[in-house]
Order: sequence, then structure tokens, then C-alpha cells
Amino acid sequence: MNEILAIIFLCFSLIILFKKIMLQLMEVILDSSNIKLSGILALIIGSFLLYIVDFSWSDRVWKNTLFIFGIVSIFRGFIAILFENLVYKFADIFAKNYFKFTIPLSLLFFSLTLLMVSRDYMGPVKNIDQCQSDESISLYCGFNNPEDMALLPDNKFFLMSEFGGIKPYEEKDGEGSFALLRISDGTKIIPQIKFGENVWGDPSCKRNPSDNFGPHGVDLIQRDDGLIQFGVVNHSPFESVEFFELTQDANSWLMTWRGCVIAPEENYFNDLSIKRDGSFYVTHMYERDITVNEWLSAALFKYSTGYVLKWDKKNFSKVVGSDGGQPNGIGLDEDSELLYVNYNLGDELRVINLLNGESIGRYKINSPDNMILLDQSIWLTSLDHETIDVMMNCDIEISVTCSLPFSIHEIDLVSLKKKNIYSFQETVFGFPTTAYPFKNKIYIGSFHSDRVAFFQAD
Repeated sequence: MNEILAIIFLCFSLIILFKKIMLQLMEVILDSSNIKLSGILALIIGSFLLYIVDFSWSDRVWKNTLFIFGIVSIFRGFIAILFENLVYKFADIFAKNYFKFTIPLSLLFFSLTLLMVSRDYMGPVKNIDQCQSDESISLYCGFNNPEDMALLPDNKFFLMSEFGGIKPYEEKDGEGSFALLRISDGTKIIPQIKFGENVWGDPSCKRNPSDNFGPHGVDLIQRDDGLIQFGVVNHSPFESVEFFELTQDANSWLMTWRGCVIAPEENYFNDLSIKRDGSFYVTHMYERDITVNEWLSAALFKYSTGYVLKWDKKNFSKVVGSDGGQPNGIGLDEDSELLYVNYNLGDELRVINLLNGESIGRYKINSPDNMILLDQSIWLTSLDHETIDVMMNCDIEISVTCSLPFSIHEIDLVSLKKKNIYSFQETVFGFPTTAYPFKNKIYIGSFHSDRVAFFQAD
């Protein structure tokens, strides 16, 4: 709704400056046979706007806006019906002082345009620094930014990337770690990592076992040779994709490093999807030296900042048709040659046919992050607020998380039609990045949180 209103207000801000067109329209409206009809129409429009708002308007910018315009439209309708002479007098004053009225009105509509694309949520935001479950969401505490997760083959553990941070949110890429979540009791386990030979990566990529990791997006597959390959986008101490072989060790799992691939100098990665032969697709978000103002500009005006790359086990190449606003989560249907890409700043999921680069499907959703493709469904997270809402309501440098509203979307893998939407507001979790369904529960990770959440699906 915010985007629709933004387009309408932008059109009004431009059209109202065309004096000849507007005065001709006024002549039609002010015809004695039309003025009462215009009043009735204004009453209908105003009532319809109030019906849309449903009087539960206090927490959303667009609902506040429609409420005000609905009241104004009803008031204008009564004026046109009951005080026809007053309308003629004001129309005469308006025509003689056209630009004195229309320039401020144009600026008002343009300001409303900016408001619609920059703000969304205006409701209460409670402090949730204390990690404690509530009636809608249960928590496992003690994690550190569990940004992405993969369910391990024994169905007993999630392997998570504990996100260290990226630019421009932080001044430099941060150190992170890995964590296992034992599903039976929510216990956090630090996985053991050992280093083997670089057999899955680029031979030129070297990693010192003493180096830290800065994990981000992850993927897990069973390779053509039967081995379990875990891949992760890594930001520290250098930009790369890291590979691990996963093997079960007693009641836990062992991560054996099997190689890495250095990112090209111009690329800044987010998430990856691995093919069974060990090649992969990876999203390039934006330039590494992007500033906060440049990021905010891209968030506001929805222009392209990145694209998807393919690594064929030798070289990187750009995927045709993948440009968009901060490519983020990515999923691959290898058998169908379809690539699913979330565009975080573009507010959409896009399906790309890898055979010809054509976009064959889109799903509009606010700030999608990672995705899970499972059982003919796609699971997505949505931040039901805008960037400035965060800046005005949450001190993310101090608070461990923020209770701004969010939702989890389940959509059909083929038709991209909604199956289920689970929405949350004023709860004990926020900033979701991934939603993973397992045994009638939905597990949620976050890029800025000390907890993993889950809730019971209907």
C-alpha cells in the first residue's frame, strides 16, 4: 500500500503544476450539473477510505494518511452539496492565485511521497532485551546473530552462521562463528572444526587455521559423490566462500574445511546456493565501499545495486537478468534450471530461468532476506517496517534486538501464490532473516539478536 500511495502522491505533485489542464478540469467540475455529483463522489471516496482503514489506523503511516484523506474528502463532499456558492467563490480565488496554492500543495504531495517510501510503522516498540518467551513465540537464548541456518541430515541439529556484521551497517566486517542448535532441547553447541586439503575450492585460495571466520549466508547439499557439503559466504579476514565437509561424530557433527574461493575485488557476497557438482551461485549485494547514505538512497528509490554470479569451479560469470536492489537470499531448483533470488532493497522475490536469463515470476514482499526451498514451498521473512522506523525506534548499537513487526511468508514454489502468512507485532523477537519449517514448528534466525525463535504453525 505504501508504494501505491507514493506513486499516487508523486503523480499529484506533478500534475497539479500544469495550470491549463487543472483549470479545464475545474470548469468541468464546477458546472452546475456536476458540482453536487462531485460532492456525492467525494463522500463515497471518503467513506471508502475509512472502510479500508477499518479504524485500526494508529500503527501504520498509510492508515493514518488514508484516515486523514478520508475525513477531508467527506468534509469536501458536504461543502460541495450544502454550500455551492462557497465553492464557486473559493474556485475563483484559487484560479487567480493558482501557483500560490499549487506550489505548496505540490511540495506537500512530494513530501507525502517521501514519507510513504521511508516510514511504515508508528506503533509501540517494547524493550525486549531480556530473552524470555511469550505466548506467541518461544526462544532459545545464548546465540549471537544466528543469521542463517541449515537442517542437518539426521534431523537433530540446525547448523547456523553467527553473523559478525557487514558494511555499511558497521565500519568494517566483523568476526563471527558457527553454532549447532540441538533441536530436542534448544542447547547451543560449538561445532568442532578441523582443516583438511583444499579439494572443493580454488587452489589459489589459502586459509590459515588460526584465521577467524565472518560467516553470512549458508547452504548445504549432498554432492554427487555422496558427501555432505556445507558452504558459507565469509567476510573475515577476507571476502570468500568457504566449504566444509560435514560428518557425524558421536552425538554431534564435525566440520572439516575443504577449501575456499576468493571473491573478485569488485564483489561483496551475501548468500549462496550450491550445485551437486560443487559449483555454486552467489549474490553480490553492492560495492564494498558503499556508504550509509548511498545504501539509504538505494533503499528509497529501489534502483539496482548488485547481481548474481556463478562459479563454475574455475571462474566467476554474471548471471544474465539478475540485476536488482541488493540481491540477498538465493535458492536453486537444479533440475528445473530455475534460480530464486530475493532482492532486499527491491522488495521482491524473482524467479530467473537460467537457460535464457528471463524473469518468469515475481513475488512482492518487503525486505526479503534468506529463503528456504522445501516441500514445494518457499519460506521467506518480511520486515514489516522501513529503515527509518529502525532509526527512530531502535538503538541497535545498544539493544540486542528490536520488536518491530515482521511476518513469515510461505508461498508456492511454482505459482508463487501465498499459502500462509504468520505476522507478529510487539513480540519478543525481531529482525528475522530466515524461517525454517520443521515438524510443525517454524524456526527463525536473525542478523541482530541473542536468540533463536520458533512458533507453532497452524
